[in-house]
Amino acid sequence: MLQANQPCPSQDIPQLGSRLLLAMLAYLALLLYGSLYPFHGWRAPLYPFFSFLRIWPAHLDKADLIQNVLVYAPFGLLAALWLSRVLRLARALLLAVALGTLLSLAIECLQQLNPARVASVVDIAMNGLGTACGAMLSTAMLRHTFSGAVLLAWRDRWFRRGALANTGLVIFAFWLLSQTSPLVPTLDIGHLRHALSGLFHALQDPRHVYLPKLASYACDIAALGVIAMLLIRPARPGMMLFALAITCVLLAKVVVVSRVLSLEAVAGAALGLAACAGLRIAPRSMLPFVGMLLAAAGFIVSELMSTHGGGTSSFNWIPFVGQMRTYTGLENILELLWPFLAISWFARIATPLRLASRVMTVGAMLVTAAVFALEWRQQWLPGRYGDITQVLLCLAGWIIPWCVRADSHDARIGWSGFDPTGSAPEA
Repeated sequence: MLQANQPCPSQDIPQLGSRLLLAMLAYLALLLYGSLYPFHGWRAPLYPFFSFLRIWPAHLDKADLIQNVLVYAPFGLLAALWLSRVLRLARALLLAVALGTLLSLAIECLQQLNPARVASVVDIAMNGLGTACGAMLSTAMLRHTFSGAVLLAWRDRWFRRGALANTGLVIFAFWLLSQTSPLVPTLDIGHLRHALSGLFHALQDPRHVYLPKLASYACDIAALGVIAMLLIRPARPGMMLFALAITCVLLAKVVVVSRVLSLEAVAGAALGLAACAGLRIAPRSMLPFVGMLLAAAGFIVSELMSTHGGGTSSFNWIPFVGQMRTYTGLENILELLWPFLAISWFARIATPLRLASRVMTVGAMLVTAAVFALEWRQQWLPGRYGDITQVLLCLAGWIIPWCVRADSHDARIGWSGFDPTGSAPEA
């Protein structure tokens, strides 16, 4: 067995060097955009350039701190994976953390020139911590590390192997994060009462139930269930594991800051799980198409929902401006990203290789047009906010699964991703 201080063997992350670098640079561009916006009104700082490093903020918001950690974690993960291809693991981790911390320091220094931003030494510390968390997470993705060997052995016992299968697991992880962001737990009695009050009132008076929200949640859970049916090995109790995961996510909402447990979520999850039970008798070759329809239906219903008592607003043409104004921005990004990752993943595993580029291109045009039309319509829906960011996120979600290169495990069970009978041999 290889030691943890050796370079990552090629079979762990096969031929991903250029793609990891491209992903890291793309995420770096997003970090710079989000951290330095707006790009006007810049001036010389009013105080000495590095004076903010000696000032401790008077108030620290837990949700904002967690958000800073989460935002830099993907950069640390990508940097560590890329560096581990050519460096020993310990050096790759240390260098990734150093890069993330230095990047945060440079950005905070530049923010001193922007009157709309506030430079903070706490942000540097939290961003460095986020980079370290992401870098450590990379060890769970490498088979020659202890944590990676344990986790991936469990993963291989339960789920099909291959790059496309890993993409499906990432989609589920994105949904989980979208439901539990900002990941700040609390046992405050006031919060617990608030988190359960909506469920209690809806049980007393069913008129409080918002049926479109229930239907959207049911479609989402059913679509995720289809992903689980395609990923989990036939000999394993897949639906039991999936139902347990959904139950844990619902319970987590009660103890997470800014989250509530609604009757729509509970009833929608129950309906989604019931739909999954019914789909188990459907031909497995049809499941990707059913999954696409469910994910698309859930998204469309959520886009057309209105908020009672809310006003209307004009269309926003500035990317990510709404997500940068609130700590729930990451939640909004994930909520928009995962459905189209799922739709694209279903399309990818159902498309023959000879048609892949054509389906990707035509699909990208259809996704852009459809999401733009739905976002434009939100200008006349009370409480909704049409945003070009949503269009860009959905388009990115569609494109990403097509960039995944199928590996040898995917090839054993056909380009369409998974053997419908579950009988194909896997190493």
